[in-house]
Amino acid sequence: MSTTDIIVKVIKYMLILGPSIFSTHTWLYMKNPKYYFMVIRLLSKWRDTNWSINIKYELPDLNDSYRKIESTLRVRFGEQKYKREVNMVNKKLYKCDGFNMLIRDDFSDGDFSTNSLYISISELNVTLNTAEEKLRLFRELFNEIQRELSPTDAGYNLDVYFKNGKNPFYGLMVQRLGKEKVNYFECSFPIDAIVPKVADRGDRSHLLRIFKEKLTINDNSFDILEETAKRALLFK
Repeated sequence: MSTTDIIVKVIKYMLILGPSIFSTHTWLYMKNPKYYFMVIRLLSKWRDTNWSINIKYELPDLNDSYRKIESTLRVRFGEQKYKREVNMVNKKLYKCDGFNMLIRDDFSDGDFSTNSLYISISELNVTLNTAEEKLRLFRELFNEIQRELSPTDAGYNLDVYFKNGKNPFYGLMVQRLGKEKVNYFECSFPIDAIVPKVADRGDRSHLLRIFKEKLTINDNSFDILEETAKRALLFK
C-alpha cells in the first residue's frame, strides 16, 4: 500500500468517525461533570486568577500580637524577602516575597476593642499552575501564626476572581443560555459536600459559594480551606 493510499484511508476514517467522536465529546462535555472538569483542567493551565485572602482572629488580648507575627514573617521569609512598609500603632503592612500583608486590629483612636485582629492579602495573581504551591505556602504560614497567637476563634476566607468571565462553574451551569444574558449568578453548598472528611464535625455553616465572577470559600481552618480549593479550583 502506497503512502498516498494510507493518507486517503486515514482521511476517510476521519470523515466517517469524526462526527461521531465530536458528538460523543459534546454530549459528555454538556452532561458529565467529571468529563467537563477534566477538559477544563487541561485547557486552564495558563489561566490567571486573582486571589484575596482575609482572616479574622479573636484573641484573649492583643498585647504583642504584632510582634509575634512580625517575628514569624522575618524567620520564614528572611531579610531579603521581607520588609515592613507601614508601621502604625494599630495597622501594619508587610511586603513578603511577592505579596503584601495588611494587619490591623479593631481599635478606633484608642477606644473600645473586642481584641479582634484582621489579616488581608489582596490582588494576588495566581495561575492554576502555581495555585497548589500558593495554597501550601499560606497554609504553613497561617498555621504557624495561629500557633503563635493562640486565638480563641479563627475565620479564613479565600476569594478567587476569574478573569474575562472564565469561571468554569459558571460556564457549566449556564453555557446553553449564554453568559452574556446572565445578570447575576450565585450558588452555594456546604464544604462537606466536596470534602467528605469534614462531615463528621457536624457544622454545615461553612460554605463554598460561586458567583458570576468569583468563587469564595469560608472556614475556620486553613487546612480545610486548602483542601476545598484543591477540589473546587484545581478539580482534584
